[in-house]
Amino acid sequence: MKKLIFPLMSMVALAGCAMQPVSTVERSDVYYESLRAGETGETQSLFTSDEAILSAEDIERILAHRYTAPPLNRIGVIALGRAFWFGYSEELARSGTEIQTGMVAKLRASPRVYDASYLPTLLIPEKRTVGHYREAAARYQADLLLIYQAACRTYDKFRFFAPNEAKSYCNVEAVVLDVRTGIVPFTVTTSRNFMTKVNEEDLTFQETQARAELKALADALAEVGDEVVAFLARQGG
Repeated sequence: MKKLIFPLMSMVALAGCAMQPVSTVERSDVYYESLRAGETGETQSLFTSDEAILSAEDIERILAHRYTAPPLNRIGVIALGRAFWFGYSEELARSGTEIQTGMVAKLRASPRVYDASYLPTLLIPEKRTVGHYREAAARYQADLLLIYQAACRTYDKFRFFAPNEAKSYCNVEAVVLDVRTGIVPFTVTTSRNFMTKVNEEDLTFQETQARAELKALADALAEVGDEVVAFLARQGG
């Protein structure tokens, strides 16, 4: 079994399977009507140490905020972990750039997105906090920040009278951060798997494993792009 977490692309494969994404459900009008009616329940923390992070008033104000995305956005993208991968073959080494281009193209296809691109590596903060992410995105003049993390597991099946097979499962967790407000209005988790067999072009079985993983990961990231575009479409305006 082999574990890789690099966001990359794929080539040939024989079988794939898609699973339903799990994403944020937007608040209904009923929720805000209950707030206007004063039906908020308890508003005071029972733990005084919490006040050092956010006051009860701040939390109440944040929860009552009705988020609306800007009508036109620049989206900055950050991949937690390595965004590029090199190894096995020149063809696979090009996959990192291709997979990023594919997801960015999906984002740019939205009428509410005038630009989408990966945040320059030099701007990505070492400290993974919302505040540091917002600062980096603001310097890049991004309205929204799409942050994702991928995790993949690849399993092997060795056969005596048939080509060996590799099957990969990839999960991608992504959040959309509004740079101005610090609100995270949308999250999504996608899962894809893909199976492929050894072919004549594979130098080693590791390359077969990489092809399975890259295809599963490419499909999962593409679905993240589709879900973010659908979220923005539901914002209206």
